[in-house]
Amino acid sequence: MRQPGEITQVKNGMMQITFCRPEACAACNACEGGKKEHAIWVRGEGRVGEIAIVDMPDRMVAKASFIAYGIPLITLLIGMIAGNLVTGGGDAGTAAGAAAGLAAGLLILKITEKSRAGREEWSPRVVDVLEKNETGEA
Repeated sequence: MRQPGEITQVKNGMMQITFCRPEACAACNACEGGKKEHAIWVRGEGRVGEIAIVDMPDRMVAKASFIAYGIPLITLLIGMIAGNLVTGGGDAGTAAGAAAGLAAGLLILKITEKSRAGREEWSPRVVDVLEKNETGEA
């Protein structure tokens, strides 16, 4: 997945790249609470105002999506089933089990995020830097 963004800061071999939300995402608002812009820091060379093309391999985007959405969903379902079995089918027990399962899934994400954060394959990379013309386009 390649996405263009504007370089907004440069410090010590790192660039802050600001992305505008794609049109396809206009109705969703799931990312960053529906903000129209999102910035990340990526290793690379460029100047403020230039356009950086950032790449994240599609398979890594798919893995990240599964981890972010799949793990909490799976643990929620496991918790729901366990709560149901423990309480003999009571709604309150099922709901409590689901909440505990979801909390466990989110905790798993938090703990394992540290190991993924430092690994090269999980990091977006800059594949090209383009100058902006007078109209503001690359």
